[in-house]
Amino acid sequence: MERVIMAGPAEDFTKQCVKILEAHFGKLSFTIVSKAASNKVLDSSSTSDDYKEFIDLIESNISSLAGKHKASEIGGLLRAKAIEFTERQKIQSAKVQALAAAPAAKAEMAAAQALSPDISTEISNFLQKNTLPTEEDIADYAKYISLKYGGDSRRVEHDIIDRIKTQIKKTIGANRLSRELGKFLSQFPQPAKTDIDDFIRYIGFLKLTFSETELRELIEKERLYRKFHGTREESAAPAELNQFISIIQSTPDKEGIKDTMTKQHLGYLLRDESGNSDESLSEIVNLISPAESDMKEMLDGYGLKHLIKKDAK
Repeated sequence: MERVIMAGPAEDFTKQCVKILEAHFGKLSFTIVSKAASNKVLDSSSTSDDYKEFIDLIESNISSLAGKHKASEIGGLLRAKAIEFTERQKIQSAKVQALAAAPAAKAEMAAAQALSPDISTEISNFLQKNTLPTEEDIADYAKYISLKYGGDSRRVEHDIIDRIKTQIKKTIGANRLSRELGKFLSQFPQPAKTDIDDFIRYIGFLKLTFSETELRELIEKERLYRKFHGTREESAAPAELNQFISIIQSTPDKEGIKDTMTKQHLGYLLRDESGNSDESLSEIVNLISPAESDMKEMLDGYGLKHLIKKDAK
């Protein structure tokens, strides 16, 4: 049997994957993780997107063994574990870097990165005023930043686009979770532990990136708020983002969405840095309106269909 090829701390995560899978696949779990590792190696430089890709490979591998529904459930558990793991790694990495940096190295690093905070602030201010800027606006602003502070305008442009994609997914995910939590607590004002467990599994099926601990705290916080203050008004997304959401909801297929995005000069949402097709749009579409038939079938298979209101469309 081949070993799982992993470097450094990432090996701890793969061991956690094997442990979670063992409850369902026994000794075959090691082989399943090894197969994913042969296509996607994780190491100390791996990002959250790398972990997502790794888990997607595992989910794809086990779907033929356990079925689509069970594979999605297990994938949700692995994603929650990945979030906790990557957050721990960020904290540990920051501590190690702080301890290892010599005074001279710190001074050199500070000098090399002196403009970074200014550029970051400039970009943040730009995105506060422009939630969904056009490709032309992004390119021109990147040139402006580069002329003002120096550096590569393409790098600034990529940073702006990455921030936009991240913020879109974060905002839509948070709004979706808020709506789902509101519906859940309307149905179960005093939810039992089993109700909460079911809701957390449901959120996992929606592939919203929240840890189990975070969700449990959020449910309790919102339950107590409603008990003493009633329901709160749903926070509105920025107007530009609302328009973007409306386009996705009103367009029947992804090709139509791509055409509309291109016409509105938002084609950067469809591509990665290399110009290839990006999965970000698919993730956003699924966050806004996952396939209803698939969701109902999946939830019915796990006895969670009661979490979707009858008037949901």
